[in-house]
Amino acid sequence: MRRLPVTVLLAAALGSCGPDEPQFGAAGVILGKPLPRESAAGGPGGGPFGSEYSATANPADGTMLTAHQGTSGPQAAADNIDCLSCHASGGVAADKAFSFGGRVVRGGAPAGAVDVIVVSADGNERLGPVKSDAQGFFWLLGGPVPQGAKTHVRSAAGTESMGGALGAGVAASCDSANCHVPGKQNKVYAP
Repeated sequence: MRRLPVTVLLAAALGSCGPDEPQFGAAGVILGKPLPRESAAGGPGGGPFGSEYSATANPADGTMLTAHQGTSGPQAAADNIDCLSCHASGGVAADKAFSFGGRVVRGGAPAGAVDVIVVSADGNERLGPVKSDAQGFFWLLGGPVPQGAKTHVRSAAGTESMGGALGAGVAASCDSANCHVPGKQNKVYAP
């Protein structure tokens, strides 16, 4: 058996890597990030949603405007409708309590067909996803959001995640007076 010098073997091994190979160990390049088609939660593709985006999955249950016809609720679309001021325990629509609700925009216009999901801080509880209606309104009927949960929105163009964590309960009203309304934080933006 003929032995090749170590330098030949090393050169052959190094030659198999091209100049365009990623720097797997460089900070911020790949370490701590999901691989393609792997979710941040470790499941199949789709990041925090656990599946790929579909324009027809998770359709909105009607529209905010049709749901409020004939009620004392909002009769026109606006960027400052605090959903959980009515749709929570003690509100006038407590029989239809929301886990969360708000409005998403893209380029200053309402963004329809956008998925919204809220994921608990430990990643074990997922509320949603739900799809925004044609006017950009989204909501999820259910119990209160847990303290520290994170919100994510996505469209066919990609996924955006809220930087901060949510407070518990009615703090998940995206368009409340201190959150995503004119003069406070920016609106909820869709990619």
